[in-house]
Amino acid sequence: MTRLKLVLPLVLLITVVIGISLSTSAQMSEQVLRSAHDAEWTGLDPHVASTVSSFHVLANVVESLTTNNDNIELTPLLATDWSQSDDGRTWTFNLRDGVHFSNGEAMTSEHVVFSMNRIINPETGSGRVASVGGPDAVWEAVDSHTVSVTTPAPNAILPILLSARSTAVVHPDSVDENGVIVAPIGTGPFTVEDLDGTISMRLVKNENYWQEGLPLLDAVEITVIQEDAAREAALLGGEVDLITSVARQAVQALQDNPEVNVLVSPALAYKYIGLNLTREPFDDARVRQAIAYAINRDDLCAAGDFGLCTPLYGGPIDTGSPWYFDYAPYSYDPDKARALLAEAGLADGFEMELMPTSTYEDTVRQAQVLQAQLAAVGITTTINAPEWAEWLELEGNFRYDGYICSWNGLVDVEHYFYLQHRTDEVFNFTGYSDPEFDALVEQGRQVSGFDERYAIYEQANQILVDAVPYVYFYNPAFTRAMSLSVQGYVLRSDNNNIYMHTYLEG
Repeated sequence: MTRLKLVLPLVLLITVVIGISLSTSAQMSEQVLRSAHDAEWTGLDPHVASTVSSFHVLANVVESLTTNNDNIELTPLLATDWSQSDDGRTWTFNLRDGVHFSNGEAMTSEHVVFSMNRIINPETGSGRVASVGGPDAVWEAVDSHTVSVTTPAPNAILPILLSARSTAVVHPDSVDENGVIVAPIGTGPFTVEDLDGTISMRLVKNENYWQEGLPLLDAVEITVIQEDAAREAALLGGEVDLITSVARQAVQALQDNPEVNVLVSPALAYKYIGLNLTREPFDDARVRQAIAYAINRDDLCAAGDFGLCTPLYGGPIDTGSPWYFDYAPYSYDPDKARALLAEAGLADGFEMELMPTSTYEDTVRQAQVLQAQLAAVGITTTINAPEWAEWLELEGNFRYDGYICSWNGLVDVEHYFYLQHRTDEVFNFTGYSDPEFDALVEQGRQVSGFDERYAIYEQANQILVDAVPYVYFYNPAFTRAMSLSVQGYVLRSDNNNIYMHTYLEG
């Protein structure tokens, strides 16, 4: 009896140890990336969302007919190939076989037609109507795996426009009774689970994903940490594995840390101040030009991004792009700025409000430098820096004088000009309108040859630069930082945040 009493605890101990061992092994084998994003997403409806913070999530959940690879080259995605009719008005897309939504249902042409028509429907309120052919585009299911779209005028660049995740194919069950998508049912490598408002979620591997062997991660746990220092401390303290933005002043220190891998990439983006043309005195081009001459872009670059940027003295495209235009009149010239203000009847200056957002600390630093620069030419400013959600509401309702922001994902030359500047486009938040400019950017979509398109957009660029609804600051760089265990992550120049090929090692 005594011997039996001794053996029984030993058996229980072995059982417990084995249980702990198996549990630990299972935990070790599970690939879960902990990622800290730098801003709250402003909704997960791909057809309505407009912020980088939203698409940092959506790029992993939904997919479009075409895409751009890591070298920003147009490649097939949900469509395998496409062709244009002889008259240029109809595009036909052949869909990929074997694609399933995360709910297990096979994707067909009907889902594509549903998604494109939802974007076009005015009740959706999408800003991407132009990207799917315009309000009069007709999408049709030719057969179960072929779709066509016909537009009133030729559209030579439609496959390029459809590469954005904002034109994603979603399952109709994504849409609730109010016509809203809270969490999309997509064909992407992950699905959304444990969504907690706009501050945390868990992306879980889509077991129905069509690309065999992907994703490599089982899950991505996303938390939002808006403060730069807190985000970097979480990485250094091992609380997270990856952060989607590094404060520019911290880049060098993190690069010197042997336990951290820092990625830096030139950005297909620009930073700027948008001026409210529906308010005086910003309805006068001379006033807007005065602001453009009054600013020292080198100082703004140093303050906002600590020199990881290229100043812009004209339009939004820098010298590294084949679409660069060398019309750059706005060198730093305070005397010219004062002369223009005097010509506009504002020799004594005026008052205005600058609106950065506290969510993005670089915009606040830019505003502080801008405040001093404008004061030197007689423009007195105050700074209002609301949080992101309030900032978006103020911007969208023209309740500002000058808002400070950035525009990202600029893959094609059209992306620099059309959505934010064409008359009455959803993302035109300055109120800018010019029939000649509108005609040029419409013409630019109807031709595909580089030389012909370059000549068209060169004219559009000069019109826009002279009108100055935006004063462009600079082209920035994108940054990421991660622990050495994170492998396979690619920092793209279009800022597409994709976890599909990422995995954890060690």
